Amino acid sequence: MSDLPPKDSMKLAHTQEVLERMDLIEAQFSQARDGLEHLQRLATLGTLSAMVAHEFNNILAPIVGYTQLALANPDKPELSQKALIKALAGAERATHIASSLLGYSREDDAPSHANVQQAVHSALGCLARGLERDGIQLNLELQDIEVAMSQVSLEQVLLNLILNARKAMLSQGGQLTIRSWSSEDAAYIDLSDTGGGVPTQIAEHVFEPFITHDPAPDPKSEKGTGLGLSICRDLVVNAGGQLSFDSKPGQGTTFHLHIPKAKPLRRSA
Repeated sequence: MSDLPPKDSMKLAHTQEVLERMDLIEAQFSQARDGLEHLQRLATLGTLSAMVAHEFNNILAPIVGYTQLALANPDKPELSQKALIKALAGAERATHIASSLLGYSREDDAPSHANVQQAVHSALGCLARGLERDGIQLNLELQDIEVAMSQVSLEQVLLNLILNARKAMLSQGGQLTIRSWSSEDAAYIDLSDTGGGVPTQIAEHVFEPFITHDPAPDPKSEKGTGLGLSICRDLVVNAGGQLSFDSKPGQGTTFHLHIPKAKPLRRSA
């Protein structure tokens, strides 16, 4: 039996019950956050769906046209050759798009180790439609850096930032510049667009949930959920990094990522 007075024993039991409930709530919150991150990836895929469908139609149209032309002229082997070349190029392009999307949607069970160059190119591959077709010039200045963040999480952050930059420049075109460099312990990634900038009235709230801003709504895309930047910041912070931005109305926006570098793997003797 406890040597504590009955009143103190009741207080101790109540404290233990509160602590157990807090642990349960924390576990449920962590599970809900992980589920929300996965749902945000699916929501991003939904945003990309119309763009991907349109691009696949562009891939298939010339394949069908040349194939029909070759079949109608069996005595012209040069048409058959051209049809085969178009079919191969289209199939390779479609395979690249599908592979990028499948990689983006996979569960994040990989080790917390990502290559910045690979993550940027994978995120750009998910777009299906090249930025240049929307009048956006892409400038890449990337170093080969390994960071302490899972590949899927880094791709999720980059893809959301690239989609936001594309939307900001969709009406008039512009330039998207992605740069990366490193110090001894950290990697830095900047994504700069020349769009209209973040309105001053929401600049202090862009990382809050459900804050949306559509400078140039894309009829081919679904409306955003307002969770993208909030989850992006959480993913970067959970990796021990920081996500911030600079923006001036009419002069564009730059998002800054600061992520710890991955520690070199130890080689066994």
